[in-house]
Amino acid sequence: MYKLNKLSTKILIAMDIWLDSVDIKTISFAGKLGFLEGVTTDPSLIGKSEKSLEENLDAILKAQSGPVTAQVTAVDHSTMIEQAETLREFSERIIVNIPVTQEGLKAMASLSHLQFPVMATAIFTPFQALLACHVGATYIAPYFSRMKEPLDTLEGILLTLDRYDFKTELIVASLKTPADLEDCLHLGVDAVTLREDLFETLIEDQSGTFEALDQFSKDWKSGNPSQLLP
Repeated sequence: MYKLNKLSTKILIAMDIWLDSVDIKTISFAGKLGFLEGVTTDPSLIGKSEKSLEENLDAILKAQSGPVTAQVTAVDHSTMIEQAETLREFSERIIVNIPVTQEGLKAMASLSHLQFPVMATAIFTPFQALLACHVGATYIAPYFSRMKEPLDTLEGILLTLDRYDFKTELIVASLKTPADLEDCLHLGVDAVTLREDLFETLIEDQSGTFEALDQFSKDWKSGNPSQLLP
């Protein structure tokens, strides 16, 4: 496992962190930390909130400076395209989520010619990822915890992206545990999108860090006084 890092010829950059949330307090806090790449949403997150799609998107766009994803709700490609155009009219920072169905692939192919940024969602196999790349998806979002063999599937997707030199970015969604996140880090995925609980685990202060700081403080106070750093 994790043999991809030895095989890949790509230059790997740091794994991007997205937040999968509509909670403005959490999003605003994450944005201030300086490493948040963007925010992902889906119909379930929007539907369970107490706000409309427009209200959610407006608040998220104001709470952080990165892109925000919003998913079409139509099932036929022509209406998907219409909804994508409506979302992009709302804000050019919106990335349109489209599921990898036959109708979704048609819509993505058309939208890629319009240079719309599209995130292909609900991916469960390397073949779905391959098709999404072929039709011009900007991002692909496989659902980690819903896969039967998530590590093997992700490795297959990464090898596909590398071998055929697709520029599509891999953003892994539906992570449940810190171990899932660590697996993604070891595999070298482009990005992950995290729900609030896992994001809080990621940024949690470590006791060892405070123990080190306490020792630094004691040693500093025992030394000669400094005018540079009083």
